[in-house]
Amino acid sequence: MKQFTPEQKHEILLEYSPRSATHSLVALAHRHAVKGGRRTIENWLARWDGTAASLQRKQVTGRPRSLTAEEVQHHIIAPIRRKNRAHQPILYSELQPVVEQETGKKVSSRTIRRYGKEEAGGRLKHGKKRTAEERASVQHTCVLYAHSCVELRALTCNTSALLFSVSADMCEQIASVRRKFQRIGTRRILVLDETHRRIGDVTDRTIVLPGEPSTIETSATSHYAPRYDMIACCTSKEVLPPMIYSPKERGKGIDTEMLLQYIRNLLAQSAGALDRYPLFLLLDKATIHNETKLIETFHDWGCQDLVDVIKLPTAAAKRLSPLDNSLFNVWRQRVLRGPPLTRSNIKQRMSDAWNSITERDLLPQYRHCGLMRHQDVYFDCPNPASHRHGS
Repeated sequence: MKQFTPEQKHEILLEYSPRSATHSLVALAHRHAVKGGRRTIENWLARWDGTAASLQRKQVTGRPRSLTAEEVQHHIIAPIRRKNRAHQPILYSELQPVVEQETGKKVSSRTIRRYGKEEAGGRLKHGKKRTAEERASVQHTCVLYAHSCVELRALTCNTSALLFSVSADMCEQIASVRRKFQRIGTRRILVLDETHRRIGDVTDRTIVLPGEPSTIETSATSHYAPRYDMIACCTSKEVLPPMIYSPKERGKGIDTEMLLQYIRNLLAQSAGALDRYPLFLLLDKATIHNETKLIETFHDWGCQDLVDVIKLPTAAAKRLSPLDNSLFNVWRQRVLRGPPLTRSNIKQRMSDAWNSITERDLLPQYRHCGLMRHQDVYFDCPNPASHRHGS
């Protein structure tokens, strides 16, 4: 934005003629490219007494700082630097309660973020997860980086191919499921899916100061780290108790018998206690989801309210399932708060994070999938001009 000196403002105002089409306030603002147009020149004219000195910009007090420079250095910059050098993640939301407690001042998270960004140069980045041994090996780090770039390029190509492979028929199948959801009501549909976490998982989002390392230390970074699987279920109003399997319990992976065990031990009784009729079960087309066995197990173990199983169309889970890639992301962020996952805490943290999800967290995920009443069932069609839905 161009800043005019008092002398330049004075010269512009000398050109002003109230009854001239070429020297009006609008014409002068356009001719001299005055930011703010006619209103800015009107403000100059109100202060002008015929001299350039009257147009001198006056000092203003502005809003006082919430924290002094010393407090910013001690309570914001120093903790971030300590975490960076200890290779541990840190976020502004974690700093806020500590800053308020130590300073006795009410400070918003946005203010803390502004101080960290403008006065310390902090940037929110995706940190590189490394074990202590991996950090000591520069060569190994470079190899991992090269591998991750190859994997990222492959993932980008696969994602692009998927976007361009969505047909009009697939959109119609998705719209049919959405209409069914909207007609039945999301509180009567149980959405079930499986997910997992691994030993050593830790959040990769962290604030990094200039010149400090962006690595995050963890106990394991390999895809062969021990894996804990979780079967979870929810409606748009509440989450139901999950079942978590350790590496020894899961064996080669979750199978039909393990899913039926979850229904017998937890899900059937929890769903029956909802006292809603009728209930429907939404699943993807995984081979372990045997519709006949699932309905029989629900009926035999205390939930006669389940009347049908709805299967998602092929490759439609990302657009239809509130769990897949949406609610599970909220859950993952809560699981990864704090230190890396270990054998002693992973089950408890996975369970606590799932049970902490409320209706306030659930509804945006259902809305994101177009499952709420009165939503357009074609709102996320990737090519509406070609598909011509409803025509």
